[in-house]
Amino acid sequence: MKMTNIVDYPKFRTEIVKAIRNGETAVLPFDTVYGLAANPFCDDSMDRLYKIKGRNFNKPVALIFASIEMLKKFISISSDQEKFICQRTPGEYTFIIPWRIRDKKKFSKHYQKLEKIGARIPNYKFILDFAKEIDQPIAATSANVSGNDNCWNVDDFLEQINNSNFKPDFIIDAGELSKNPPSEIIDISDINNIETLRK
Repeated sequence: MKMTNIVDYPKFRTEIVKAIRNGETAVLPFDTVYGLAANPFCDDSMDRLYKIKGRNFNKPVALIFASIEMLKKFISISSDQEKFICQRTPGEYTFIIPWRIRDKKKFSKHYQKLEKIGARIPNYKFILDFAKEIDQPIAATSANVSGNDNCWNVDDFLEQINNSNFKPDFIIDAGELSKNPPSEIIDISDINNIETLRK
């Protein structure tokens, strides 16, 4: 497990981007809480994310996109869904949308049988730049062990995984994040029946 301060990230950017593409995992700062990230195209990467998190394999993991253009490159959405998302992004929202994937074979086994997926375009330049450089979605969930508190600093996360056999490959430490809540989850899979699942 390698850890670097966000200030020093540019020195390791190429290494970390390549590592995620190759199926490694990372803890990254977000606009809400620290997130645990993996490559959604790689079975091994997603398996490790679930094991680090202690997450039920039946619970899908949201996808992070650099822009609405990237989202539309991978998932087909209606013009009304696109308008709704664009009005609120970048921002602290996760949108539940139909899993109308353009190239299903690219994605990990964990995404093959889904009917819906969570999609985010965070309001955090570091993550948007990171996703843009990788040039693909990032699978991400909050960086805490399931059932434990959210983590706004790296030390809290390290304490939670201290006795675990499963640890991320990289951690980008941006210090103490603002105590923002996790993203608001809005189901827009039926644009005529929008439902807020978490505020």
